[in-house]
Amino acid sequence: MTLSEILALIPHGTQGLIFDLDGTLADTMPIHIQAWERTGDHFGVPITGDLVNEYAGAPSHEVLKSWNDRFGWNVDIQEGKEMKTSLYYELLDELGHVEPIQLVYDVMVHYYGSLPMSIGTGSNKYSASRVIKMIGADKFIKDVVSADDVTNHKPYPETFLKCAELMNVDATKCLVFEDGPMGVMAAQNANMRTIYLPEFELI
Repeated sequence: MTLSEILALIPHGTQGLIFDLDGTLADTMPIHIQAWERTGDHFGVPITGDLVNEYAGAPSHEVLKSWNDRFGWNVDIQEGKEMKTSLYYELLDELGHVEPIQLVYDVMVHYYGSLPMSIGTGSNKYSASRVIKMIGADKFIKDVVSADDVTNHKPYPETFLKCAELMNVDATKCLVFEDGPMGVMAAQNANMRTIYLPEFELI
């Protein structure tokens, strides 16, 4: 897939772009997966990369609650959330840098100054701000909606509806870039079209 091919997918009449962060704009999912796997090891539960990807986009406490309900686990949600977050930050510090998802980053750069853009993420404000600066996206996008800014997280539409509000764009005229099923559902619930990674499929 090339940048030109991705640009050709963008529906006519799109007036605003919304980017998920982890796994869409920034290549952080391997770090999240490693932090989750270590958290699972601590609690003696089999948290795998596939499982993490299935719930990508949702905040850690909601993910843990869903897993407890689904698998009958007994993981303490607050302790698990704090452990996963701490491990993620440790791994981020060890790595020292984060690579962008280049094609999506190129879309952002291409539309800078011509279309309103925002970031809608399931990460908390501190984590999101840190990653956004590490990849240099703060030079292009100022409007960010994090997990701290909403009550109902993905797959609920609140994150993306707030993005649309910040951009002053009608929700139905927004296009979302997403890599997580929860995020795709959130976009659909907000009546927004989605370009779904990694296949770059227009939904």
